[in-house]
Formats: sequence, structure tokens, C-alpha cells
Amino acid sequence: MGTPGPAGLSRRGTLKLGVAVAGGLAAGSPLTRQGTTAQEEKLTASGGGVNLKLMPDVEGAPTVPLRESFSFDARYAQCIIEDNPEPFSMDTYTMGKVVIEAHSFFMAMYANEVSLVSIRDAGNGTRVAKLTGALGCATEAGTASGRVGSREAEEPAFFEIEATDGGHGGGAARDTFVFTVFFDPEQAPLNHAIFGPNPAFTGEMIAGEVTIAAPAVLPLIAGTPTS
Repeated sequence: MGTPGPAGLSRRGTLKLGVAVAGGLAAGSPLTRQGTTAQEEKLTASGGGVNLKLMPDVEGAPTVPLRESFSFDARYAQCIIEDNPEPFSMDTYTMGKVVIEAHSFFMAMYANEVSLVSIRDAGNGTRVAKLTGALGCATEAGTASGRVGSREAEEPAFFEIEATDGGHGGGAARDTFVFTVFFDPEQAPLNHAIFGPNPAFTGEMIAGEVTIAAPAVLPLIAGTPTS
């Protein structure tokens, strides 16, 4: 399995332009109510937690847990898989089926541009926020034949987040978090080869909370300068 050369982050200017076209940085968004003309309510979205995904083991049974930790708000987002406790098999986009050795998979996505695009009322007390932006993604994977990628070298990509707030209680209240990333084969050759053009990172939300509500604000208290 060859190692595609990582794309440099010098191309972030192109990504930033695309994000600027999609919309500027936003701290709040009006709640869109279906079928009503109610006064707009300014809300914001934030959250963090852990999504659990079961990957196929070497025999193909979905038994290997991968924990995706995530956090986001209107200005920043990240999604990280720190480790895999056991070997798992994976159908890559262009490298075929591979077996990832235990404790040899890492993926981290760090946003450098975020726009809160919309917040809508999905009914039954559920609210859904959409965010878009640009990020850097570092991926490392080890197989019996070698290792590809790096925990430090990032490839640029666009992303879209759909965060659902079903009420207080996290996953038990139907909160969900889906992080879809758009990997270009020229700018992100490694991640495109592994995950494909538009993978969606999600899973069963086993910890955390998504909150879509009016922002909590306080006045700034003047501080005392320190030497």
C-alpha cells in the first residue's frame, strides 16, 4: 500500500475563499420555524461528546469500538480518533481492503474556518444546526506492511456539520453529531485515498450534549493589569 504525498497547507487561501463565499463567521442564527411567521429567535449552537462506531474485526464482524471525540461551536470544531484498541478491517476508497493493526490508527480534524449557516425547528422540540467551514486533517494508519500518513501533517478540506439537539440528555434525548468532510484528491490525496470524497463521521452518541439555544452572555468585567 503506497503512501500518497500529503498536500501542503499553503492552499488554505483557496479554502478560505470558498468559506467566505458560503458565509462569514456567525455567532448566532435565526430559528427557522416551519409553516409559521413567528418572530425570529436568535440562537446559537455548541456541544461536545463522544460518538461510538463499531468497525469490522479481521473476520468482518462489527465488534471493534472506535471512539470519536468531538466538540464544536459557532467559531471552532474538531473531531478526533485517538486510538483503536484492537485490529480492524477497513474498505478504503482506492487502497482496497486493509487490516489496521491495534493501537495504530489516528485521525484528527481541526477547523480553521467555521460558519454557522442555519438553525431550523425540526418539530417535537428538536432543533438542527448546520455549520460549514475549512479544516486540516491529520491521519495515520498502520498495517502489517507499513504505516501511512502522519499525526502532525495536515491536509486541507471543506466540511459540513449537522448537529441535532433533541433536548437535554445527550444521545438518550436524540442528540446527534455528523461531521461530513469533502476530500479533494489533489489537495488531500491521503485522506481521499483512505476515506473517499465525502465521508460522514458519526456514530452512537454515548457521552456529551448538543445545545441549540439562546446564547448565555455576561458583561465584560474590567480587570486589573498585572505586571
